[in-house]
Amino acid sequence: MTETRRRAWGYLTAFAVIAVDQLTKYFALTGLELHRPVEVIGDLLRFTLAWNRGAAFSMGWGGPIVLTVVTAAASVFVAVMIWRLKVDRLAAVVTAGLGSVLGGALGNLIDRLIHGQVLDFIDIGISSRRWPTFNIADIAITIGGILLVLTYRKASREDRQEDKSDEC
Repeated sequence: MTETRRRAWGYLTAFAVIAVDQLTKYFALTGLELHRPVEVIGDLLRFTLAWNRGAAFSMGWGGPIVLTVVTAAASVFVAVMIWRLKVDRLAAVVTAGLGSVLGGALGNLIDRLIHGQVLDFIDIGISSRRWPTFNIADIAITIGGILLVLTYRKASREDRQEDKSDEC
């Protein structure tokens, strides 16, 4: 994969995440009532419109302006990482992970800039034991982060094996 194709893959991944995130948030905003759950798979999966003024899982962290600035700075950092990443055996997976993180961050940043808070609507759990409500951008950030961690672990393991073979 050439550097140009790899970069395009990263930015297209981010764009796809933003598009799906914003489209699903539009449908949630226009089709759901605030804090009124709609069962999708019984009580296990519900759509419940909620606004998140804090960081992940509604944790307070510095207020909306700080969160907006931090998210914007992180987005720029990840976009630059995609641009500067060197082509190697794991570049496609790393680029997909970075693109997912970038798209998720920008999806939530768009909400903060337009609404001053993030729209969440995916609600999973059983009865009163529920995970904090989240959205597609959050899923993309999580999957991207997992891809990056797994890729780093794989690269580290391969590097250790190469070091051992060099010693022999």
